[in-house]
Amino acid sequence: MEEKNHMAPEPAAIEQRARFDRIRYANCWEDADVLVSALQVKKGGAYCSIASAGDNALALLSHEPGLVLAVDINPAQLACVEIRKAAFQHLSYDQMLSFLGIMPADNRGAVYQRLRPELSASAQAFWDSQGKIIRTGIIHAGKFERYFGIFRQWVLPLIHGRATVERLLRLNGQAAQEEFYAAVWNNRRWRLLFKIFFSRALMGRLGRDPEFFAYVETDVARRIFSRAEYALTHLPADTNPYLEYILRGNFRQTLPLYLRREHFAAIRANLGKLVVFQGTVREALDAYAHIFFDGFNLSDIFEYMSMPQYAAELARIIAQAKPGARLVYWNMLARRKECPDAGARLRFCDAEAATLFKQDKAFFYRDLIIGEVV
Repeated sequence: MEEKNHMAPEPAAIEQRARFDRIRYANCWEDADVLVSALQVKKGGAYCSIASAGDNALALLSHEPGLVLAVDINPAQLACVEIRKAAFQHLSYDQMLSFLGIMPADNRGAVYQRLRPELSASAQAFWDSQGKIIRTGIIHAGKFERYFGIFRQWVLPLIHGRATVERLLRLNGQAAQEEFYAAVWNNRRWRLLFKIFFSRALMGRLGRDPEFFAYVETDVARRIFSRAEYALTHLPADTNPYLEYILRGNFRQTLPLYLRREHFAAIRANLGKLVVFQGTVREALDAYAHIFFDGFNLSDIFEYMSMPQYAAELARIIAQAKPGARLVYWNMLARRKECPDAGARLRFCDAEAATLFKQDKAFFYRDLIIGEVV
């Protein structure tokens, strides 16, 4: 009698399980300061980066690489990269901040028409249909940003008044922040409403996608609450752009790396090194098989994969990495690190990762992983 195979079929890839035709992230929610340090970006080096909104791919340009290949399966995210690239190329620093949505502006539609010829046909088609988003400012256009907007408008006022929020955002120093958190911020409503709003159900429905949690086995709200508590007590609140955006709805006191004035000239000078690619990392590596890379910014893509898929993807990346190349990625809720198949060629830099993770201002993640190809 023929034996039946009871093994479950390998799940479909994330691009077949979730929609990728809208802006999910209008900003990158990984700390570029940490990323640049972890990658040890070399002048003239070649880097493969998950595109997302383009922030961190642009941040890599500040170190004069030879190539930054920005990869995403979502054409809407690549449209975000292209329009940022055009803004850096053709606008002054202050004009760029105004167009993106950091500073006030009433002429964004006209500025878009000026930038439009620099975009690919697919990016033009996308932004031509997004007039309202352009007028509002493209850094506010993502589903994730709207999720924080709901929290800021409807939930946060039930926890703390505006004055209390502003007091928090002026704090700098662990002792003062711990005291403020314990005495003022950490009330019963904060604990209750935070855990409801950042639950798996609500975050999947309003912020990310339910399929992004397919391999998550931990308590989502509890995990994120512990990281938020760490950020509010240990990371300087007055210089954290990610915390500021969540609580104020914009970057005012401080900016992500790619938007800081001191990096504008270097990024603009190196825009020709930025190339966008629509597809998976594997497809991008196949298309650029002649290039061996010095580093990979992999965001949290492994979180959406099964362990066998993760192992296969990691092996494919390592195969096209130079000796000494750095792989940098984050785990948010699903742990992706142990990988025996790649162990002989990848050394995990745990001590360095732990030190940088303590400084990580984008505080949602549970782990920062740095691997070095040997």
